[in-house]
Amino acid sequence: MLSQELTFDDRLIRIIKCVSKLVFMGTLALSGCLFFAHANEKSYGDNMDPYRWMETNPHETARWLSKRSGQATNILHALPWRNVLAERLSELANTAPTISDIYDAGENRFYLRSTTEYPYLRLFVKQKRKPERVIIDPPVGYGINFFIPSHDGRFVAFGLSKNGMESTEIRVVRVADNVVLDDRIPAVRYPNVVWAADNQSFYYSLNATTPASGRQTCGMVYLHHLGRYRDVMTFDWRAIPELAQKSCENVNLYSSPDSEYLIVYFSKSISGYGGYIFSAKKHVDDNSRLKWTKLVGAEENVSAFVYSDRWIYLASYNSSSGYNISRVDLTVPTYPRETVMSWSNGELTQLSISRDSLYVVYHDTGNSKFMRIPLSDINKRQAIPVPSDEEVSAIFASIDSQKILFTRQGWLKSPVIYHYQPVDNVIQNTGLIPPINQPLADYVADEKWVTTTENVRIPLTLIYRKGIKRNGTTPTWLTAYGAYGVSTFPVFDLSRLLWLEQGGTLAIAHVRGGGELGPAWHEGGRANKKENSITDFIQCAEYLIDNHYTSPSKLVISGESAGGIIMGMALTRRPELFSAVAIDVGMLNTSRLDKIPIGVMNYEELGSPLTLSGRQNLLKIDAYQHLEPGKRYPPVLLTVGLQDPRVPPWQTAKFAARLQAINSPRNVLVLAYRQGGHNAATYAEADSKFVDTVSFFIWKTGLPFPEK
Repeated sequence: MLSQELTFDDRLIRIIKCVSKLVFMGTLALSGCLFFAHANEKSYGDNMDPYRWMETNPHETARWLSKRSGQATNILHALPWRNVLAERLSELANTAPTISDIYDAGENRFYLRSTTEYPYLRLFVKQKRKPERVIIDPPVGYGINFFIPSHDGRFVAFGLSKNGMESTEIRVVRVADNVVLDDRIPAVRYPNVVWAADNQSFYYSLNATTPASGRQTCGMVYLHHLGRYRDVMTFDWRAIPELAQKSCENVNLYSSPDSEYLIVYFSKSISGYGGYIFSAKKHVDDNSRLKWTKLVGAEENVSAFVYSDRWIYLASYNSSSGYNISRVDLTVPTYPRETVMSWSNGELTQLSISRDSLYVVYHDTGNSKFMRIPLSDINKRQAIPVPSDEEVSAIFASIDSQKILFTRQGWLKSPVIYHYQPVDNVIQNTGLIPPINQPLADYVADEKWVTTTENVRIPLTLIYRKGIKRNGTTPTWLTAYGAYGVSTFPVFDLSRLLWLEQGGTLAIAHVRGGGELGPAWHEGGRANKKENSITDFIQCAEYLIDNHYTSPSKLVISGESAGGIIMGMALTRRPELFSAVAIDVGMLNTSRLDKIPIGVMNYEELGSPLTLSGRQNLLKIDAYQHLEPGKRYPPVLLTVGLQDPRVPPWQTAKFAARLQAINSPRNVLVLAYRQGGHNAATYAEADSKFVDTVSFFIWKTGLPFPEK
């Protein structure tokens, strides 16, 4: 059963691609390389980089960042509109309580919900003919990392994480009386808990960490029985000759209560390439050694799957930048695959399975489609209508039921959870999310196409107040992510009103490297083609200026994590285009990515430092190496979590230090969060970061801010 958040935790415009029971997106990680001098490009060698010490002295780096963070906080908090924005954001947050991650198990429905009184996620259960009640209320300083109910709804495996941290401890709560059992599995980073059919045991993945370097190494899958303290190893990838010499990003096991087979997915890259799928027949005696059979090899480009009973349904990339859906009989895996459906030029966004149907949500040449395919007759497809300005952002399905729930939302349309019954083909609003009373009718979302100098058409989304004048005076905030095949499709976020209500325009550039136009769109912006993401973004900025939506003095840009590559390089290549830049936990020194603990996983996405071409690729997109003394750069706001396990704080620190040496220090602001990781440690921290970013952009664009 798939679930997906209905709001943005980070307050930034981004989306994570989720498919059915699994997420092949993985963790945003990095690779790296040694110094390489490219023709006509100046870079620092090992003995020339004046800020290399920041990489090896984390305590001094944190002190350096914290000192400058205090200075930046004083500047930003003195802006006369900041407190007004903070109050408005609080009002908006209280307007939009959330519900997400809906699971139906047995007679119970489980979900996460935040309310105006409790503005953080708590785990609820709703039993038939009984009021809802809270079963997990995380203590101060912690949040719910995950939860998975047993198939009969009697138990819930869950994990709490200290704010800012990504590791968790697996615990189990008994639903009937809220008693947390003695079972505990500590220090798990990506648990991927899957309950077995007996409802008394579950599988989990346990990755290892190298103590000296902190590098993540791909782990093994274990089976844990409630009340027992010795877990059974179920899958060890190193024991399979074909995998033993491969690099490994993650191993996840999947189980379906109606199937006698287990499925394992082995991934060696977060780019969606090179995945293997194995199956094994379950044993009555769980201590027996399982015999694993390869179903899918890396060359087949399978990116997602679901399964039920003896059939596994596979989604694989095709040559027309779309997907083929096929199925394989697990009892005779060598038989030819049966074709289910295919399409061109579009991303797969949801793949889910119920008792009697396969559900597929995808984009076909720019059009969103929602399809039901009866398992009894895969040639009979039924289209489920989706309004042109909305996206199906989540499907909640179970093999125990024919009915499903699904969520629709748009850029300006708040999420609604619908009930769908295939027997009568009726869609009904469940009312699980109350309607939002906010003045959104005054705004419009406009989809444009930007034609590049290479004659490539780039999708560009604009959100603005109706009747806005195209005279080049409108402050415009342009964002992009453009990596790992992640697509930014319509999703609702009330916090955007902080910018829109002041008369600003929001713009989202769907550049190559993302997945909006299918696998080829991702391929066109990764590895040796990563520069396309940067040039696409710059040409979207030029489009906004040339068509009088805005002007350089009114255009601001922002990106986070891998999106920081685009922002940093746009800043260094075309500083005259922008009035200000904000980069959150950015990848800014890519030629040093081999120094990051989980870097190997990114070699296919960004370039491998083990090859000459890879080193060239990494240097070409290294914003730190492209900063030039004497060049005039726009004001920059850099935000960083000092506990970030993915993009180490020194990436931000080195960039800030070098840029401050070139620009005035007042034009390079740094906000460092002591407990923050790759994401904010608390809701308050996330809100503060967003308010500071909006305040910074209002300041640097001269956007008129009305007195309250």
